[in-house]
Amino acid sequence: MKIRKIRINTKQKNYSIYFGNNLIQNLNKYISRENIFFHKCLVVIDNKVSKKFIYKIKNSLRNKKLYYLIFDASENNKNFNTIKNILNMLLKNNFSRNDCVISLGGGITGDTTCFAASIFKRGIKFINIPTTLLAQVDASIGGKSGVNEKKFGKNVIGTFYQPDLVISDTSFLKSLGKKEIICGYAEIL
Repeated sequence: MKIRKIRINTKQKNYSIYFGNNLIQNLNKYISRENIFFHKCLVVIDNKVSKKFIYKIKNSLRNKKLYYLIFDASENNKNFNTIKNILNMLLKNNFSRNDCVISLGGGITGDTTCFAASIFKRGIKFINIPTTLLAQVDASIGGKSGVNEKKFGKNVIGTFYQPDLVISDTSFLKSLGKKEIICGYAEIL
């Protein structure tokens, strides 16, 4: 599959979306191509993501100081407790606005990570790597982020915060079950 790039222009920020197979093994190349500079990065990872993909990212970003936060990406965990965990990790490791947060997972991971990135020091660099078809065609595009509030509902607290880069690597789709593929197709239709 040929690598494709779409340029998104918004009032808030312009950014690129790359589509293709095995893009994450060259993640550093796309980050450099888009002139995104940072020294430290927190990678927030859905616990369903295979370790082989995490290794590829780690290998591609070997010249960066990487921190990892793995969480159970579920609607129950798309809340302020998870946001607090992300923010604590950033604060504890002295992240600045010039550093970066990467989301590696489906829509819940992307929403949660984007929300945390948008409120940390009024906005830190954010790269979204969606791993589900649904997230690749919907949740990773548009800059909407939100968290749930148990008592009041789903996505009732949120922000609009555009990513600096989106990497839609189709190699993740090979690891999905039939139900996840069908959910993605339904969103496409």
